[in-house]
Amino acid sequence: MAASACSTYSKVLPEGHAAEPPAPPPRRHWRSAVVAVSAALALGGTAGVWAGRVPHLAETTQDVSPIMEVLAAHKAGSAAAVKVCLEMPGVRLDNGIGAVKGSGEVTRTLQACTDLCRMRMDCGQVVFAADFGGCFLFQEAVEGLKVWTGNSTAPPGTYSSAVCGSAVDMVQQFVDAKKQRSLAVQAEWSKAEQRAQVLLKTLQPQDKFALLHGVDSESGFAGFLNPSSGGGNPSAKPLAMNDGPQGFNVYTDPGLAGTSTQFPSLLTVAASFSPETSRRYAAAIVEEFVGKGSNVLLGPDLEVNRVANTGRSFESLSGEDPFLGAELVRPFVREVQGKGIIATIKHWLDNNQEIGRMTMNVEVGDRAQHEIYMAPFKAAIDAGAGAVMCSYNKVYGTHSCENPKLLKELLRKDAGFRGFVMSDWGATHDAVKAATSGLDVEMPGSNGVFMQLPQLVGQGAVDQATIDTMAGHVLTSMYFSGHFDGRFPGAVHSAVSRADVTTEAHRDVARQTILDGAVLLKNEGATLPLATAGKKIAMIGKYCNTDQYAAPDHVTAGNIGTPFMGQGSGYVPSTRTVTPMQGLQDLVHDAASIQWSADASAGQDADVAIVCASACDVHEGWDRMNFDLPEAGALVGALRNQSGAKKIVLLAITPGAVTTEWISQVDASILLFMPGEQVGVAAAQMLTGAANPGGRLPVTMPPNGWKPMGGWPAGTDHLFLSAQYPGIQPAPHEMYKWGDYLTANFTEGVLVGYRWYDAKDVKPAFPFGFGLSYTEFELKDFTAECAQDQVAVSLWVANVGDYEGDAVPQLYVSFPSLLPAKRQLKGFQKLRIPKGGKANIVFIIGQEDMSYYDEEEGRWISATEKGETVTVSIGKSSADLVWSKALSCGPASLVTK
Repeated sequence: MAASACSTYSKVLPEGHAAEPPAPPPRRHWRSAVVAVSAALALGGTAGVWAGRVPHLAETTQDVSPIMEVLAAHKAGSAAAVKVCLEMPGVRLDNGIGAVKGSGEVTRTLQACTDLCRMRMDCGQVVFAADFGGCFLFQEAVEGLKVWTGNSTAPPGTYSSAVCGSAVDMVQQFVDAKKQRSLAVQAEWSKAEQRAQVLLKTLQPQDKFALLHGVDSESGFAGFLNPSSGGGNPSAKPLAMNDGPQGFNVYTDPGLAGTSTQFPSLLTVAASFSPETSRRYAAAIVEEFVGKGSNVLLGPDLEVNRVANTGRSFESLSGEDPFLGAELVRPFVREVQGKGIIATIKHWLDNNQEIGRMTMNVEVGDRAQHEIYMAPFKAAIDAGAGAVMCSYNKVYGTHSCENPKLLKELLRKDAGFRGFVMSDWGATHDAVKAATSGLDVEMPGSNGVFMQLPQLVGQGAVDQATIDTMAGHVLTSMYFSGHFDGRFPGAVHSAVSRADVTTEAHRDVARQTILDGAVLLKNEGATLPLATAGKKIAMIGKYCNTDQYAAPDHVTAGNIGTPFMGQGSGYVPSTRTVTPMQGLQDLVHDAASIQWSADASAGQDADVAIVCASACDVHEGWDRMNFDLPEAGALVGALRNQSGAKKIVLLAITPGAVTTEWISQVDASILLFMPGEQVGVAAAQMLTGAANPGGRLPVTMPPNGWKPMGGWPAGTDHLFLSAQYPGIQPAPHEMYKWGDYLTANFTEGVLVGYRWYDAKDVKPAFPFGFGLSYTEFELKDFTAECAQDQVAVSLWVANVGDYEGDAVPQLYVSFPSLLPAKRQLKGFQKLRIPKGGKANIVFIIGQEDMSYYDEEEGRWISATEKGETVTVSIGKSSADLVWSKALSCGPASLVTK
């Protein structure tokens, strides 16, 4: 029966082309990757990823013969035969062509509905209604992936869609989907701009000025902007701003410690190599922001870790790779913005070290700027980030927050940003330069230079059109983020809520994020998981049994963290930390004993010694002076000098890259990137096999003995010359305090992280992307084909070990004009595969992934445009590539070589 085509919400969907119930307009929640076990396409990325699985018979009551047909076709060697599906959560497509017989049954999730389509040879499109689980299948996808544009009273996100087909045949679907997504986001921005201009015309000058700076407040938030402080604009909600991207920081009121969750670091999320982990992480944090009454999240941090020892390395969602950051930030931003909270991506731009950050200058080439440092920000902007925070440092000799090249040319023109730019706290120096160069909001503001704007306008130093543009940017972002439409699901508070907003569900997200991002560095002789029955277990090191950290004198009061979380504005105080000792005692009840000592003494007669070491002297405002993991070598060495045979396991807690001189003396090691309050629970689960570490290194581990900097030549025991990092001071040097007025020259260009190690043929201790599992994976049955001007790369991943685990196949691309870089990451997919299971993956590589930024022409140029051969490689890390193929793909008719 056809549903009525009226404007009310209906739970009935028609067959075929019948009139259908209204559905939400296009939204920004297009997923940048999918749950590991589903088959879907990474819409958000420049490189698409499909990941298909073969279900166990017990998982479905459906006829599995269509799956067998697909598998049989694949074995014939054609990537075109692999049926894959593109999921679009929160997006309602028009009905497809021809209803599939039996369509309309109930499923719990979009993924389950998509699986039904994947298993049928006669299914090409899915429409899923989440509120009642309606799964509607169509034989062919609607032409051009046309999005439903009717009116609806259904809650946002009620409807989702998917399209399915062969890998190569769906390349155009992929291209169309990206175009649809981009058009939908830009259409929302345009609508927001129109509404902002209407409101702007009604405002008095004082109301416009009120939008351009924060105000003094007893709110307890990091910052507070009151649009109504000028006396008008009553419909505008305040902007209650707070750190941060690793949880709601209540540092302004120590009495609120423990009322928000101390989530793992953003670098842990980076180590997960999982857009779904990023989305889930952001969703939990957003719920706590709503509970605290904050509608502006000051994050995430997207700086690429150029300097591996930078003090805020643990806060970076990008690690050392811009593509990794780009893929992970899209779902993060969509989740934040979708709840009516403005995501503030930071710090724009080239804020890649903490030493001298307030006065230093950066000189960087345009190619590195576009390919490395801007790329994660561009992805966040494309996903709909509402605000950008400019940094303290200078770039090209001018402060970032008053730098027209950074704010007008690179940010707005090249990156396409349409929201508002706010300063970091105290980063504004000259009101005229800042306002005329592209800064919109000064924070914290009450005593800042933007308080001079009314007078400066009166004097003619700043024109009224500039003020209107600045205020218009703020209003546009507020409209885009739903601030005038009730999208924020709670009340925006005038002061931080004292409510405890933590939940068991949030702590579970924190724990799972640790597991997803924990990197198994070594597991000799299958030491892990431990067989604990009847064993004497020793916990060694002070950080196995305490969450207290005694900060050195140079750490600013209020910036003190713990052994499990770095210090600074990204820190979240917690009263719920579970130490590794407590976690193991809570989980293990069959051991003969579990003892602890700060030194190695408890290990004397132990069967297993678990060492806890933390490089926790890391904080905003200063960089680490070395790559050491304090106490690790001494404790492991002392254990090895004891009598008797014992297994030694090291839990290495670190904010980023460390040297691993101790690795040869341990039997196993798990690396945790500032894991937060649930460290003990997660560690115990991994040690005992209740969970399997699923992370991969988002940063390269340097060779043993390496230092952050040194003299000529670089590459012997250090990467940077002092002119590159931390920089050089102008003469006469005796005039300056060390660290002031440095100029850091990014003369390494695009050779950041693994790109540098590859180009210089230096073997790291552990490469980018590395990570073991308790099980083993085999990558096989590779194919690569040109499809239009894209490349479709297909492979199968088989779990040939004894445990369920997470595989993370990685795709790297190279072509002659990419030099001096040899290759770069352009695809990855995380898959949880059961013992004995296997999964198919298809990577779709677009022209963007085969391009470089040409400084002379000032534009992106593709390898296809230059007629260059492109090499695609698949591997388990940047240094472990198991298959490669060279192709020449033209823009029209393409032939595979």
